[in-house]
Amino acid sequence: MEEKNKIIEQTEDKFFRDGFYKTTMDEIAAELRMSKKTIYKFFPSKDDLVMAIANHFMKRMKSKIVPALSSDKNAIEKLEELIKILAKGSEKITLQRMEEIRRYYPSLWDEIDKFRTQMMFGNITKVIDQGKKEGLFIDYPTDIVMNVLVASVRNVVNPEFILNNNFSIIEAARYAFKIIIGGIVTEKGKKIFNKTINKIES
Repeated sequence: MEEKNKIIEQTEDKFFRDGFYKTTMDEIAAELRMSKKTIYKFFPSKDDLVMAIANHFMKRMKSKIVPALSSDKNAIEKLEELIKILAKGSEKITLQRMEEIRRYYPSLWDEIDKFRTQMMFGNITKVIDQGKKEGLFIDYPTDIVMNVLVASVRNVVNPEFILNNNFSIIEAARYAFKIIIGGIVTEKGKKIFNKTINKIES
């Protein structure tokens, strides 16, 4: 398993840097100083390796997001932490990589979309409910708030929209956050929210 993990971790940077589609198994073997036979022992095809790296990245993001949304902070501060984590992650997942995955690895793109949707429904739902109890969010039905949020992320934080509207990934996420969360804050929540927005945008 140690050798398998080494292949995933060391190839991840190359894929994100040089591209998933263009990078060949010969280049990977050369960079790892490893025979292709050894790589194929763990990953029968490049597609298998791409999927493994994407899953590794998603698990790492989950390991950061879940604790951040389970902390003792208030609901708005938790969402601020989420934006920071996504901003850090977007440094690696560029628009070009997103578009490449969507175009050449559609099944993987579906997995990524499924992952982010489940992460939002499974974790942010609790934060919205927390915010309502804290008096920071208006008592709108959580199911409606979450479906609006998820629909926005899926439609705004995607390569086609970003390419056509000249936004970065994190800019699109920040605007979605500002519009949706800004629309559900109470007067009490607005004070915290405005400070949070200033920190996120600085």
